[in-house]
Amino acid sequence: MAKTLVIVESPAKAKTIKKYLGNGYEVFASKGHVKDLPKKQNAVDVQNDFAETYEVIEGKEKVLEELKSAAKKADEVLLATDPDREGEAIAFHISEEIKNPRLKVARVEFHEITKKGVDHGVHNPRKLDENLYDAQRARRVLDRIVGYDVSALVWSKLAFGLSAGRVQSVALRLIVDREREVEAFVPEEYWNIAVGLAAASPPQRAPFVAKLASADGKKLEVTNGEVAAKVRVDLEAARYRVAKVVRREQKRNPPAPYTTSKLQQDATNYLHFGAKRTMQIAQALYEGIDLKRDGGPVGLITYMRTDSTRVSDDAIAEVRGVVAKRYGKEFVPERPNVYKSKKNAQDAHEAIRPTSVEIHPDSIKKHLKDEQYKLYKLIWNRFVASQMNPAVYDRTTVEIDATPTAAAPAYRSYLARASGRILKFAGWLQVTEGQQEFAGEEESAGAAAEGGAAAPAPAEASALATTDAERAAPGVPAEEDSEALLPDMKEGEALAVSSPGVITDQKFTQPPPRYNEGSLVRELEKRGIGRPSTYAEIISKVQQRAYVEKREGGAFQPTLLGKFVVDGLVRSNLDIMDPNFTAQMEEELDEVGAGNLKREQLLKRFYKKFREQLDKSKKLAPWKPEAEKTDIVCDECGSMMLKKWGKNGWFLSCERYPKCKATRDLSDARGSAAVRETDISCDKCGKPMIIKTGRFGDFLSCTGYPTCKNTRPVPLGVACPNCGGDLIEIRPRKKGGRTFYGCSNWNAEQKCDFKLWQKPVPVPCPQCGAKFVTRTGGKKAMLVCATKDCGFKQEIVEAEGEDGATDGAVALDAAAVDASAAPADRPAPAAAPPAAVQRPEPAPSPGATGGAAEKPARAVRARRTAS
Repeated sequence: MAKTLVIVESPAKAKTIKKYLGNGYEVFASKGHVKDLPKKQNAVDVQNDFAETYEVIEGKEKVLEELKSAAKKADEVLLATDPDREGEAIAFHISEEIKNPRLKVARVEFHEITKKGVDHGVHNPRKLDENLYDAQRARRVLDRIVGYDVSALVWSKLAFGLSAGRVQSVALRLIVDREREVEAFVPEEYWNIAVGLAAASPPQRAPFVAKLASADGKKLEVTNGEVAAKVRVDLEAARYRVAKVVRREQKRNPPAPYTTSKLQQDATNYLHFGAKRTMQIAQALYEGIDLKRDGGPVGLITYMRTDSTRVSDDAIAEVRGVVAKRYGKEFVPERPNVYKSKKNAQDAHEAIRPTSVEIHPDSIKKHLKDEQYKLYKLIWNRFVASQMNPAVYDRTTVEIDATPTAAAPAYRSYLARASGRILKFAGWLQVTEGQQEFAGEEESAGAAAEGGAAAPAPAEASALATTDAERAAPGVPAEEDSEALLPDMKEGEALAVSSPGVITDQKFTQPPPRYNEGSLVRELEKRGIGRPSTYAEIISKVQQRAYVEKREGGAFQPTLLGKFVVDGLVRSNLDIMDPNFTAQMEEELDEVGAGNLKREQLLKRFYKKFREQLDKSKKLAPWKPEAEKTDIVCDECGSMMLKKWGKNGWFLSCERYPKCKATRDLSDARGSAAVRETDISCDKCGKPMIIKTGRFGDFLSCTGYPTCKNTRPVPLGVACPNCGGDLIEIRPRKKGGRTFYGCSNWNAEQKCDFKLWQKPVPVPCPQCGAKFVTRTGGKKAMLVCATKDCGFKQEIVEAEGEDGATDGAVALDAAAVDASAAPADRPAPAAAPPAAVQRPEPAPSPGATGGAAEKPARAVRARRTAS
C-alpha cells in the first residue's frame, strides 16, 4: 500500500491531523525551522547576489534524520507547514534535505485543523511557491544585515553588547517619541460647566443634566476659575427655554471578525494578555484541543496570523443558522455582512474565526485552560457578532437657550445641550456580554452590507465624564450620549434649575497616553510596520533588550538606555529609523512574495544606500554623555570620582581609572538618587534602613553602608498567609521574565513558596474579611479578593488630594459592597470608605499612566465629582 508522509511544524498539530487522515498516512513534525543562517558575519555573501549559507540548526540534527528516514519509506511527501512565508521557507528547507528523484513532493495548506480543513488541504496540493520563499529570504537577509551592522555601530558609539534590529528599532522610536511628548506636555486648565434642569411647570418629569456648549453664538472655552465663577452666577439666575429637540434612530454596526492585530488589541485590553501570550494561546487553539470526543484533538479556530476579514461562504451560512437558532431570526441580516480588508492586506487567509460556531465556548469550558477559554470566547463572540444586525438606539438631542437675568452678565446668552439614548434593539450587542469597545470597530462603519452608520461606543453616564477630546485640548469636548432617554420636552417649553444645580468642574488637559501592547500593535498596523506574524516578536524584543520597561497597568516607558539608542540612531540619519521607510519596505517584501519584484533587486537597492549612511554615521561622535566631575571622594585612593554612564545606568568611577578601578552605584553617592526613610531596622546591625532604587527596582539598604552592606527587598505591608513573612515584589533577572509577588522567606530555612501574580494591597476584603486584596492592571484597574471562592471585585477608586491629583492611595468603596454579604460573625462594612492605604512605591504624576488603564480611573473621578 502506498504511503504518504505529511510533515507539519508542531507535534500537537501532527497528532490532530493524524486522527483525520487515518491509515496510509504518516505524520511527522519538524518542530519549527530546521535550517537557518549561522551566527557569523559571512552567512550572507553580499557580493554574490546576497546568497545565503544555511546550516542545520543545532539540536535539529535528530529531527532531520527522522524526517529523512520516514521519507525513504514513503512514495509521496506533503509539506504541510504553516500557511505563511515562514512555513514556506521551512517547507523549502525540508524538501532540500529529503531530495530524492523518485520522491513526489508537494505543498499543502491547512487553514483550519478540522476534518474538512485537512481533507481540503490534502486534495488540493500545489508546488512550492518560490516567490513566497524569496520574500522570507529577503526579510531574513535584511534583518541579518541590519542587525549585525547596526548593532556593531551601537557597540562602538554607546556600549559593548547592545543590539539593534530593523523593525524593532522603529517600534522603539515610537515609544521614545511618545515618552518625549509626555515629558514635554504642559497641562492647560479648562472648566466643564453643566446645569441640572427640570420642567418649570406641571407635569413634573425627571430632571436631567445639560452641558454648556456656547455663549453669544460662539463656542465657549472657559480656561480659568474667574470666568467659570461669572458664568456660574449667570446660569444660576437664568431663564431656560427649550430651543430645539431632535429625535432620530441611530445604528451601531458590528465589527468585522478578528484579524491578528485586532485580536491582540482586545486580548490586551480585556483579558490582559500580552501579544506574545495571545499568539501562544491562539496557536494551541488552532493546532487542536482534546475535547474527549471523536477520538482526539480538534482544531477550534482558523489560522491566527492574518490581516484579512474575509470569511468562507460555508462559515457564513453556518453562523447565520446559529444566530437564528440561538438569538432569533430578527438578529440575522437580510444579506450576509461583508467587510473590506485593509488596502495593504495580503488576504492570504480567512479572518480568525471558530472552525465551527456550533462549538460554543461554554460547552467545552471544562476541556480548556482558563486562558484558552477566555480567548476562544472572545473570538467566538466577535465572529458571531459580525454576522448579526446592527444595534439600534433611540437618540434624543435637546438644545436649551439660557438668558441671564443678573445685572451685567458675562455673556448675553448661552446654549446648553443634552443628549441621551436608549437601546431599542440590541442586535450584535446581544452576544458581546458587556464588552463596550472593540478594536477596529471604527473601521466597520459602513463596511457591512446591511446596517447604517456606526454609532460611537457608549459614553460615560455623567455629563462631566472625561473624554479623549477633553484630554486632547482644553475647552468643550465632543457631544456625549448618556445611556438614558431624556424626558419628553417640546420646543419653547420653559425649564428651571434643578438638582444638582450648576456644576463647574475644573480640569486639566492630559498628555497623550503611553503605548501599551494593544495600542502599540494598533499603531504599527496603522503605519504599515511589520506584519501579523511579527507584532508579538517586535514587542517582545524591545523588552528583552532592556530598552523598554512596563509600568504598572501595562504602559511602556523607555529606559534611559532605550532613549540613547534611539537618539543615536536618529542622529545617524539611517533610513531604517523612518517609520515610512520601514512601511515601504514591507510593501516591497509583499511585492517579492507576489512575484512582481526580484529579491536581489530589492536587496541591492537597499544595501547600497544603507552602506553609505552607515559609513557616514561611523564618523560621528560617541552617543553616550561625557563624564562629569563630582565632589565625591574615592573610598580606595582618595581621588575625586566622575559621574559616568554605562549600559546598566549611571555610576561613579575614580578619575584615576584604570590605575584605580573603584566604582560605586550612583544611588550610593551623595546627592544622587532620592532615598526614602523607613521605620525598618537592619537585621544585621540594627541601624535604620532606607529605600533606594537600583537596576531591578526598589530595595532596602542599611544606612550603615559601606560598613554594613545589608540589603533586602521592600516589604509590601502584607503578611504571607502561609508563614507570616513579608510579601515582596520579585523581578526576574532574566530579560522578559514576568514580575510576581512572593514570600520573603522563599530562600530561608522554611522555604516558603507562596506566590501571587497580582500585586497584594494591604486592605481587608469587605466581603469575606481576608487580610488583603490584590490589584489587577489592564483596561480597568480592579481590587480583587485573594481568597479563591470569595468573588469580591471592585473598580479602583484613586484617592485624591485637595488639588484633585491622585496621591497613589487606594481606597475600597465599602458602601458599594452589599452589607448583607458580610459574614454573620463580624460586623458589616462601614458606610464610609476605610482610610487610604499608601502604596510602597511613589505614585505617578496625574495623567502619567498610559494605555487602556488610564481612562477608567479618570471616569471614576468624574462620576464622584458630578455626584
